[in-house]
Amino acid sequence: MSTPNVSNSRNWLNLPDDVTAKILTNLGPVEILVTAQKVCPSWRRICKDSSMWRFVNIRNSGGENNESYMEDMCRYIVDCSDGQLIEITIECFGSDKLLEYIAHRSSGLKCLRLVRCLDIFDSGLIKAIEKLPLLEELELTYCDCLTTKKVLKEVGKSLCLLTSFKLNKYIYHEYEYEDYEDSCDDEALAIAENMPGLRHLQLVGNLLTDNGLLAILSGCPHLESLDLRGCDFLLLEGNLEKTCIDHVKSLKFPDAPIDDLPYDQYYDEENYLKSFEWEHGEEREHSDYSRW
Repeated sequence: MSTPNVSNSRNWLNLPDDVTAKILTNLGPVEILVTAQKVCPSWRRICKDSSMWRFVNIRNSGGENNESYMEDMCRYIVDCSDGQLIEITIECFGSDKLLEYIAHRSSGLKCLRLVRCLDIFDSGLIKAIEKLPLLEELELTYCDCLTTKKVLKEVGKSLCLLTSFKLNKYIYHEYEYEDYEDSCDDEALAIAENMPGLRHLQLVGNLLTDNGLLAILSGCPHLESLDLRGCDFLLLEGNLEKTCIDHVKSLKFPDAPIDDLPYDQYYDEENYLKSFEWEHGEEREHSDYSRW
């Protein structure tokens, strides 16, 4: 059996910086800060370079007790980006103060995604978007503490470059139309009246009716894609379905499957309820990370 030629083996620590950086970006922010940057001085230098932090997707998987830690980490990432942050996704943590911190230091941000951020409220989001004039994409997925009708008006007012908007909710098939008759189209009408430049709109689990959909088609004439999955109050009566097909290139109607959604655990009723188990007495295990 031949002995491996040690002299021909690759030393991963001697790779060019740009190659190393490309490899490290495949890790998540937590893995980079907690593990990768501690491997050696050269990796730490690369991990602190602002170019590493232009696109950030950071999720709290440690439960409520981990939220403060994650906010501190997110602030550190924003500082590392040195104003070059272009896209950020925050999932399962976040607050008005954190959002203000991001907006104040990342005026060039083009994409903001907030997923299950239950401590971000109207005033915090409105103040943030006022400082983000270059924002082109905004996602609010299962952010229940936002009074969306008010927020949508301010979004349209402040974000003149907005072309993609996602307002996704938990799909609950037991809603009764009579309970929401006076308000089910509020969000659809706010979008139609304030976001004429939209090209991509996702409204998973929305309560809009045919009237709200007609308003969107009229008020957002440039729509190229429209996702209406789980919108159970839509009846698509008369020629409405044909009107949608004629005006929008990519359509997903209420009964289309949701298995390709990136956060599908928040849309399905059974999984949604399970996602709260650790918050109400059953704490999830999470790593005891040391500070970065």
